[in-house]
Amino acid sequence: MGSSTSTGDEAPEQSFEVAVVGSGGAGLVAACAASDLGLSVVVLEGSEQLGGTTALSGGQLWVPCNAPMARAGREDSAGRAMAYLRRVACGSTSNERLASFIEDGPKFVDYLEGELDIPLVSIERGDYHPDWEGAAIGRSLEPLPVPTAEIQSWRERIRVSPVRRRITGPESTSGVAAEEVLRREASDVRTQGAGLVAGLVRAALRRGVRLEVAAKVVSAVRSEHGGFVLTIESHDGQEVLAASHLVIAAGGFARNDDLRRDFLPLVDIVATCGPGSRGDSLRLGLALGGRLHGMSEAWWTPAVAIPGETIDGEPFNRNVVRELAYPGSILVNASGHRFVDEASSYNDLGKAFLAFDPQSHTFPNEKAWLVFDNRFKTTTAVVGARPDQRPEWMLEAPDLGSLAARAGIDPVGLSATVSSFNGAAAAGIDPEFGRGNNPHDRYNGDAEHRPNPCLAPLTEPPFFAVPIRIGANGTKGGLAVDSRSRVLGMDGEPVEGLFAVGEAAAALMGPGYAGSGASLGPALTEAWSLAKNLHGTHTTNRLGANPLATAPH
Repeated sequence: MGSSTSTGDEAPEQSFEVAVVGSGGAGLVAACAASDLGLSVVVLEGSEQLGGTTALSGGQLWVPCNAPMARAGREDSAGRAMAYLRRVACGSTSNERLASFIEDGPKFVDYLEGELDIPLVSIERGDYHPDWEGAAIGRSLEPLPVPTAEIQSWRERIRVSPVRRRITGPESTSGVAAEEVLRREASDVRTQGAGLVAGLVRAALRRGVRLEVAAKVVSAVRSEHGGFVLTIESHDGQEVLAASHLVIAAGGFARNDDLRRDFLPLVDIVATCGPGSRGDSLRLGLALGGRLHGMSEAWWTPAVAIPGETIDGEPFNRNVVRELAYPGSILVNASGHRFVDEASSYNDLGKAFLAFDPQSHTFPNEKAWLVFDNRFKTTTAVVGARPDQRPEWMLEAPDLGSLAARAGIDPVGLSATVSSFNGAAAAGIDPEFGRGNNPHDRYNGDAEHRPNPCLAPLTEPPFFAVPIRIGANGTKGGLAVDSRSRVLGMDGEPVEGLFAVGEAAAALMGPGYAGSGASLGPALTEAWSLAKNLHGTHTTNRLGANPLATAPH
């Protein structure tokens, strides 16, 4: 930011009606919605790049009763959505908050498309629990590819995933011409989460929202006038900023080792989220009188750590999804036993890693391996490795016994598991876990494979194994909020002027996961909805100038 320094006791040199801490999707939506009310807004991002975990994600939004869904000829209703969400949330979220999301979600989608100029498409994909009451097809939305030419040098300040290609989610299954991917790369057209963030940054800059990177909020206190005074550390030192309203959107705590041990199950969890998820939201919100809710839950996923892959100098862990659903692979624990439907949603699959055995007093599924044969290896990309590659981190052996010895898996258990699995898989059935029995499983399978797109025997040597760990795409626990995203205090009453969205707030989904995009859809909807509770004097941002013509700090 500026070059001034302050002890925190001086009068702030800059003031805004709304300060947003964090620049993920929820923070950027809140900033745009507040600016549309005529309020002066600043977004304060502690890292060098905008976008948070949203920019690393697939960028999909789960929203019931949305317009793109209707355009595609798919039906939905608020009643069906409520029945489904109540089961997903498992009683952890009030009916009032669920109803507010269902009511506001379609309006937010209209705002995203009409006002923020981010067109969406409804994906022909069912909810994660297609056999539950109220489930539907098409609630998952994804932005169309987003050009970045307008935002000029700001595009260098938007985080991109080191592993996602310039394709959309549907294109990852249907295919896309290589020439089109090259065109997008050459003109810096972005897709998925990076595309969503690029579109939101463009919308924020068009509105005159002030964006600051490398601006870490180290403290927030009440001012004597009822607003907030923020102390910010940047490359230029410390300075103080005042805001009438404070929106905390600084992510969760999945990359904070101490907080993970304090709140999450006692298994070895790796973070697959953005590098800024260190619990800053909790620190700020608690200091201002907020309370916590749902702290034992996360957005679980199977994950792989590839040696040498990093993000901002920290280990980068990859999600593992399609490799688990494709025919010809299984997931086993150290005993060599399968323990879950490998093709189920990654959140539900992740929960299977948390099973506790009271007899041994251990988590028997904490260490797991993706096991597959040569046919699978030579026809399927595995965690980014092409079929013709043999990376060192991928264990290989001429037979199952040798593979088990290399991996530390019980060889008797693995042999028995594969033998039993092969017989059933050849017939296209999975009597243990029902893999491939529902539309969600089959979505990530091989549609050309018969009789079951998710099942095939493991028979062709050599055999391979990849260590799989439980990962957290983010944490679900956070500041307790009401249906208007107002942070609640210990007495259950809203803390005046204080809001939390995204992973800063306790997740609307509770322990569940409704469908693809069920983290971003509610988070961004609630970020848009909170603007209804803002008020101010409609002052002009003192820093002035059109940010589109101003290089990022």
